[in-house]
Amino acid sequence: MLPQTPPAQAQPAQPLPPGSQRLITWHHAALQTDAPPHTLPELLRDPAALVWLDILGDGASQEILLKEVFELDPITIQNMREPKERARFIELERYFYLVMHGMAFDAQTNEALTPKLDIVFGQNFMLTVHPEPLVWLDTLVDEVQAPGSGAHLMDRGVAVLLYALLDSLVESYFPVLDDLDGLIDELEDITATTASNDVQLRIFRIKRALAELRRVISPQVEVANSLVFRAGKFIPVEAQPYFAEVHDHLIRAFEVLDSYRDLMSGILDVYLTTVSNRLNVIMKQTAIIATIFLPITFITGVFGQNFGHLPQVENDSVGLFWWVLAVMALITVVQIWIFRKRGWF
Repeated sequence: MLPQTPPAQAQPAQPLPPGSQRLITWHHAALQTDAPPHTLPELLRDPAALVWLDILGDGASQEILLKEVFELDPITIQNMREPKERARFIELERYFYLVMHGMAFDAQTNEALTPKLDIVFGQNFMLTVHPEPLVWLDTLVDEVQAPGSGAHLMDRGVAVLLYALLDSLVESYFPVLDDLDGLIDELEDITATTASNDVQLRIFRIKRALAELRRVISPQVEVANSLVFRAGKFIPVEAQPYFAEVHDHLIRAFEVLDSYRDLMSGILDVYLTTVSNRLNVIMKQTAIIATIFLPITFITGVFGQNFGHLPQVENDSVGLFWWVLAVMALITVVQIWIFRKRGWF
């Protein structure tokens, strides 16, 4: 049985301040979270040890550590500082370099967030560098530091630790996708009854957010596939099915995003149809009003002609005015009855 982790190490991981780092080591069947940095070279030379260094920021303040202790190439360190970079998989002599992205959605602004995560792993170490705090990563750190009676996660090697990291990353996508699903259902109900600029703006913003998420997630499918077939140097054969599972989950997330994009296209069509129908109703109502006033306008036009002698006026016995008003009212009532009978309003 593995030794229990001391209570001090089981405390929940605190969010890192910018530019700070977390160092977790596994050596001689013991977990340590406060190893001094000067012990890293010795740990990295020991194939039985495992080192996980998590950095919040772009790694600029840890450049000497990354270059001299972990022996990262300058181009790798430079890529870590790029704020926006497509997901990639790079195979080097001592390590593999991955660029992945998280997924988040701001319901207030209807904008997609895709925080970048740089991952470097070798025979007995793993580096994670991210410019923004990641809640799911803090949760994974809690799990790694938590005491347990079974085999510790880091005791099983860098491949299992990398799988746990990627699995937590991909699993964090699905709550976001569930939130988007609920938002799309709400929009479906709104667009069938409401035609406003606010609804139109929400539709276009969500469509743009889905396109952004799809653009970021798409290359990660190939990255996960590369881990299955090209990372045999550090990932044993028995661990490859786990990375195949990550690949399948990424495909599922990508397919869900595709289905959401199709739904949003359908919602946009429904919205445009609703706007068109409402415009048709307004045009029909205005046409009915114009039709009602057309014969009345004709009668008033006839009696309002500016001639010197009009027989209806010269021979008026005072009741002609009221008879004309009655006929105009009767025509209006008959028109309204006909329109209602035909269901025009």
